[in-house]
Amino acid sequence: MKKIGILINPNAKKFRTKKSSLKNYTNIQSDNLLIKLTENIDDIQNIIKEFKNNSCDYIGIAGGDGTLHLAVTEIIHTYGEEHTPPVLILREGTMNNVARTIKLQGKGPDLIKRLLWSINNKKEIEIHQRNTMKINDKYCFLFGTGLVTNFLNEVYSGKEKGFIRNIQVALSAFYEGLKNADDGKIFNWMHGEIRIDKNTIEINPVNGILAGTVEHIGMGFSPLSMASKEKDRFQIIITAMGPGKLLKNINRLRTGNMINDKGYYNALCKTIKLTYPGEFDYTMDGDIYKADKELLVETGPLIKLIKI
Repeated sequence: MKKIGILINPNAKKFRTKKSSLKNYTNIQSDNLLIKLTENIDDIQNIIKEFKNNSCDYIGIAGGDGTLHLAVTEIIHTYGEEHTPPVLILREGTMNNVARTIKLQGKGPDLIKRLLWSINNKKEIEIHQRNTMKINDKYCFLFGTGLVTNFLNEVYSGKEKGFIRNIQVALSAFYEGLKNADDGKIFNWMHGEIRIDKNTIEINPVNGILAGTVEHIGMGFSPLSMASKEKDRFQIIITAMGPGKLLKNINRLRTGNMINDKGYYNALCKTIKLTYPGEFDYTMDGDIYKADKELLVETGPLIKLIKI
C-alpha cells in the first residue's frame, strides 16, 4: 500500500489557538502514515528527505501557506523537479490560499482519512497541477512587493495574525485611500525598473506588484483570475494608481476584472526582474524576505495538489 508522509508545523495558527489538535493527527491508526513534527525551519529539509528515503508516495502539509512554500521548496530540491509527489494541503494555518484555489474543503485529519480510504479502496485521486514561482532557491505560489508587503508588515506587527488584525489594517488602508495619502504605511512609491520577459515596463514609479499561480490572496480577494490559465506562466498585476483611484477600483481588483487605466498593468509572463536603488521587502506566500537592489522571479516547476 502507498505511504503518506505528514509534515506538521505545531506553531501553525490553528494549533496555537487550539482550533486544531495534534492528537487528532497522531490518533489516526495506519501503518502507511509517517507523521513528523517540525521544531524549526531546518527540520523541514530533514523530514522531506526522510519521506523520500521511506518511499512516501504522497506528502501532507499541516500548516499555512508559509509552511507550504517552505515544504514545497524542499520537496522540489529533494525529489527533483520531474519527480515531486502529490501534495495534500491540511489547512492548519492563517493563510490557506493555495488550498482555496482548488476548492479543498475539510479539516486536516479528515482529509488524511479520506486519502487513506481512497488508497485502500483503489479509488482515483483527483489531482490539480499548479505552477510555482522560483525566487533564488525557493519556490512559492504568490509573490508581492510594495503595498502587498506593506500590508503584511502591518498585519504581522499585531499580537496575532488573522481576520481581526487583517480588518484593522484594511481599515487603515481604506483611510489612507480616502485621504489619497501616497506616503502612508500602506501606500508609498517604488522608483526603479521593472522588466517583464525582458521587456521594460513603462509604468514608473509603482506602488504595488502582485504575481501568482493561484487566484486567491485572502479576505475575499481573488485578483489573479488568469493565474492558472497557462502551464508555464504566472499572472502579474502592477499598479501605479494613486490610493484614491485604487479605492474606487477596489471591487474590480478584488474580483480580478481588468481596469482601464494607464497606471495599471495585468498580464501573464514567465519572468519578472526588479531593479531598485536599495533594499526592498517582498513576500513569498505570506513570508517576508529582503532583496538587495535586484530580484528575479521566474516560472518554477509544476506541483501536483490533491483534492480529496
